[in-house]
Amino acid sequence: MSDENVLISEIIDNSFDDIASEIGPTGPQNYNCPPCPNNYSFPTFVNAYSTCEQKIEKGGFIVFDNTNSVFGNCLHNPNTSEIFIWRPGYYSVYTSIFHMEACQFSLLKNSHFIAPVSTVGSFFGSSQNTNYFIIQLEESDMITPAPFSNTGYACKLQIVNNTKASFMSYVTLIGSFSSGNQLPQITASITIQSIV
Repeated sequence: MSDENVLISEIIDNSFDDIASEIGPTGPQNYNCPPCPNNYSFPTFVNAYSTCEQKIEKGGFIVFDNTNSVFGNCLHNPNTSEIFIWRPGYYSVYTSIFHMEACQFSLLKNSHFIAPVSTVGSFFGSSQNTNYFIIQLEESDMITPAPFSNTGYACKLQIVNNTKASFMSYVTLIGSFSSGNQLPQITASITIQSIV
């Protein structure tokens, strides 16, 4: 075993020696490069999900009982429907909803505005609705008071039940209890990630 380690280390040392001998000449001096931005920012992402079966009233919100990961300029508290983001930019959004009845759901910004291309639905029950889209959050979206934000404001995001044409007053999110499976399974999830 020790002979193998010696040989590997010799190979590594020799490979660095070969690289050092292949360094080319120095390039032109005093080249005027554009200035580099000094405002590097860390990525922002959140993944929230629910394993609880829920009855979502018309106009009601999906509650995410767990947060798998949260990083950067965002926040989700478990057992709430709200996700807060306080950095303007472009974000990719993925939603997945497992439901029993025909339905329609949308991503709602600040309790009033449906995010473009976020609405998804199904004419039939016992289905899965997924959607992947990109939204832009602007400075003007940062209007919800948020003491945890560095500016004191954030954009609040929620998934709302928009179902209008159903005889039911609610939509049931189904999981392992209804399907008879032993392991908890996702009833709804959302992933939001900054891309610019």
